[in-house]
Amino acid sequence: MRKLFLLLFLILALNGCGGGGGSSDAIVGDTQNPPSPNDTTTPPSNSVDPADPNNTTTPVDTNSVITADKLYNSFHVGFGDNSSFGFEGNTQEVVWLSAWDLVGETPISQNSYYQDIKNFDGTQFDYLQQKLKNSKYIVCWATKYWQESWYDVKKLQSVMDRGYIPVFSYWYFADELDGGLPSEAHIQEYYEHNMRLAKFLQQFKGTKIVIMEPEFNKDIVISSQANQEKFASIISNAIDTIKNNTQDVLFSLSMMDTGNRGVDELYPKCGYDHCALGDQSEWAKPEIIYNALKDKLDFISFNQMIGQFSRDHDNPGYYKAPNPKAYTNEELGIEYLAKRISNMSSFLHQKYNKPVFMPYIAIATATWSDSNQNAVVEYSELDVDGWEDEANSVYWELMDSKEELVQNGLFGFAVMNLFDNPQNDINGYQYFIFNEYHLGIIKTSAIDEKSLYRLGDIVFKQDIVDTVFSLD
Repeated sequence: MRKLFLLLFLILALNGCGGGGGSSDAIVGDTQNPPSPNDTTTPPSNSVDPADPNNTTTPVDTNSVITADKLYNSFHVGFGDNSSFGFEGNTQEVVWLSAWDLVGETPISQNSYYQDIKNFDGTQFDYLQQKLKNSKYIVCWATKYWQESWYDVKKLQSVMDRGYIPVFSYWYFADELDGGLPSEAHIQEYYEHNMRLAKFLQQFKGTKIVIMEPEFNKDIVISSQANQEKFASIISNAIDTIKNNTQDVLFSLSMMDTGNRGVDELYPKCGYDHCALGDQSEWAKPEIIYNALKDKLDFISFNQMIGQFSRDHDNPGYYKAPNPKAYTNEELGIEYLAKRISNMSSFLHQKYNKPVFMPYIAIATATWSDSNQNAVVEYSELDVDGWEDEANSVYWELMDSKEELVQNGLFGFAVMNLFDNPQNDINGYQYFIFNEYHLGIIKTSAIDEKSLYRLGDIVFKQDIVDTVFSLD
């Protein structure tokens, strides 16, 4: 009954973002922060990225179709997770910072629209912009409630003309998959949605990436051969629809990294000296789906999300009454996460003989200690910077091992959340509880749950921005 009650709440909360506990790994959340009509930090469906009146530059006229060999044989990074980011304004409620402008030619500080951001630090934004220009991928989420009007078509085409690749994480069924495979009526609605997305993508000249149903490997989906074959058939038809109605689209299917992660877990099924280095038995579970789609997938994808505390996977609690659990670094294997990513890349690359991509990684940077032992996360018990050292180390190790990653088939990754968000998944399931507000690599003085939007006094979390978005 508890599971049924939770599932009902999840279905009712789909319009809110985030959450999730479908992973078999206690510390990995399986839901993200895609645009939602009920998310007050997301542009309304009739909004577009603001025009820059100071931008008189002409987009470089280049061939923005990237060859597979060029893409897969090099290593590039990216950022997400929206086409625009909400900041509190001085004269208006919200100022939407365009992801496309963050790699644009005109300095952010010279844009009069962005100068209205409260506590605006133009020097920091300009520095960030220069760093992000070194990226390749800009990741956005397309959900069931996705609207074309969230995108400025001209701006997106202009950054594509300069060599950037938009990545659309197509998260349609989302956590409804926790309750079982979709009905036939729902599948038909999905196919109609596929056509809408295809027509939208057809507007753009150049390479686009679509990540089909990220985090698809829910327990129910991979629980039987029949379910895996049914799911593969749904995705196969969706890929056909999009591919037949657009061009220059690369397709992938992204799985969660589930399984054991503890340094002291020495299970043979993991396939390594200890399970912090990986869990091959879990990674192999969706193989029926991947094998069925192998000829239609251009590459294989997986994601990473981790936090020092979250809902207890074995006893997550209810929608608005989570059962929190804090973990030690050894239980999470955080010191081995970069090596685990390398191992998972190698495993998937060898198993399916395909290139590998990580469309998003998020390391929540707050920590919690239940000092009064009441099993409730209270702000007085939080250290909002408590895991910055760990996050910084993971990103440094990833970038320091680029050559190894490429050899193991990984051609890049994207940082899931560029900025912390004080309202992240506020109406959703919030798998990471208060750590939902600390998933970014840049923080501001916005107050969790009280501030509606980010503020302009951005502060980089240690050296992560410099480490990830460098030319070296």
